[in-house]
Amino acid sequence: MKKSLLILLVLILALMVAAPIPVLAQDDNPPTGSTITGDQVVIGNTFRLASGDTLDGSMLIIGGTATTANGSEINGDLVLIGGTLGIDGSVNGNIVSIGGAVNLGDSAIINGNLSMLGANLQRSSGAVINGTIEEESPNFIGEEAANQRMRWIPFSDWRDPLRGLLTTIFEALAMGVLAVLVGLLLPHNVKNIAANVVCEPLVSGGIGLLTIIVAPIMLLLLAITIILIPVSLVAFIALGLALLLGFIAVGYEVGQRLATLFKTTWHPSISAGVGTLLLSLVTGIAGLIPCMGWVIGFIVGIVGLGAVITSRVGSEKYVKKLYQAVIQPEAEVTPIDPIESPAPPTPTEPPTPLENQE
Repeated sequence: MKKSLLILLVLILALMVAAPIPVLAQDDNPPTGSTITGDQVVIGNTFRLASGDTLDGSMLIIGGTATTANGSEINGDLVLIGGTLGIDGSVNGNIVSIGGAVNLGDSAIINGNLSMLGANLQRSSGAVINGTIEEESPNFIGEEAANQRMRWIPFSDWRDPLRGLLTTIFEALAMGVLAVLVGLLLPHNVKNIAANVVCEPLVSGGIGLLTIIVAPIMLLLLAITIILIPVSLVAFIALGLALLLGFIAVGYEVGQRLATLFKTTWHPSISAGVGTLLLSLVTGIAGLIPCMGWVIGFIVGIVGLGAVITSRVGSEKYVKKLYQAVIQPEAEVTPIDPIESPAPPTPTEPPTPLENQE
């Protein structure tokens, strides 16, 4: 089990890095006045470039800390993911920070661009940046969907594919964490909903599609009557939660298939978390495709929603009651015992001849 989880974590890390980076074995704290040749990777560790040191290569920091002293020089790009970067020397390259913190001291000289995605930038008054600064926050809730990107609607305008990919990764991580919590709190419900998805995908998809079409009309009619506006709000929230729970149930089934593939057994929370993470990545990356990318996520959503409804939020494992309401049950035919044929007559012994009477 540990080996399987390690493989999955490596795959996720490879997606986040997006490209292999050559790494040369170097000490975390090189001697003063030395020159380091080759790219560096710092994962959960500390790297310090002392005064007079030179790094001829790029650096990737993941959850670690890297600092450069006054008089040091880096000839390459710096990529920071969830760590801390402190610069007091010169950098001849670009700096990209995703969810980390970048501190530029008074003697810092950046001969390149700074791209900050959900990161914190602290710049001293004496720091020099010979380039542009781009600061953006991840679009978790799609606040620009109405006027710029609209991920789930065809023919949308995709102006920044890189930002869309990074947003998809963040959303997938958030969905994976949420799925773990749901798997811990409602393991049996998630199992039952996933069972409905597997056993009756067409019925679940039909019910989900019908709900998506009818529910907005009903909610609009309820909202027209001012008295029932609170009811429409509660129903809207319930519909959103049902969509979310159905998506997690489909992800749970994906996690179970992965566990079977690795010949191991996972707790429902782990299956839900890993499966929902991968499913969110697939649907999110597919959503980047213009015109037809939204189809996969839409199908998963309506099937999961239908399974939630037919299973009564996981309280019924199969849709037997739905079948009984739609399809007439066949009349049971009681077997008829075959008619026993009469037994053949037993042969009678011929009468014995009478003895001659004397």
